[in-house]
Amino acid sequence: MDASQLTPTTELEAVNDMLLAIGESPVASLEGTLAPDAQSAQQVLVREARTIQSQGYSWNTDEGFRLSPDINGEIILPANALKVSPTHPYHSYTTRGGKLWDRLNKTFTFTDAVYLDIVSFLDFGDIPEPARRLIYLVALKKFDNRVDGAQGDSQSEAQDVVQAKADLMELECDASRLNVVRDSWSVRRNVIGVTGSR
Repeated sequence: MDASQLTPTTELEAVNDMLLAIGESPVASLEGTLAPDAQSAQQVLVREARTIQSQGYSWNTDEGFRLSPDINGEIILPANALKVSPTHPYHSYTTRGGKLWDRLNKTFTFTDAVYLDIVSFLDFGDIPEPARRLIYLVALKKFDNRVDGAQGDSQSEAQDVVQAKADLMELECDASRLNVVRDSWSVRRNVIGVTGSR
């Protein structure tokens, strides 16, 4: 068996499968200048990756992320931040122009560090396989429909997407159960027999 078959799906593999679906030859790399169809396939893949990751999952969400003001008193957000919300419910922040905006005080200026829950847009190679598969399947459908003008999905394609969504949800459920055990002292004590005081 080829060693590449034992590793998670790469962005190159996803793009090449999209090209093969429309009868185009695969490319050796995504670096440099790409042929129009390859460039289009990659753009569709990235767009769908951004859309799906925007929903926020355990693997691309950092809770309680601490950010401090810069020398101008402004809090510059990570370039790949898709969604930002205050960790503490009594704060009201949003993002404007890549900076944090205090909605209550109507200002970009902060005197102290803030804690945020940040949903990040991660590279294709940095996300779990179930997420890669769902992104690829949705991108493949949209790319194929756009190029060939096809309408609707085959039954097998629809089933593949449903299964990919179910696999991703299962991954999230597993992560949620782990978080409950890790973050709750009483659950840890009852489930894995951890004793002692808080």
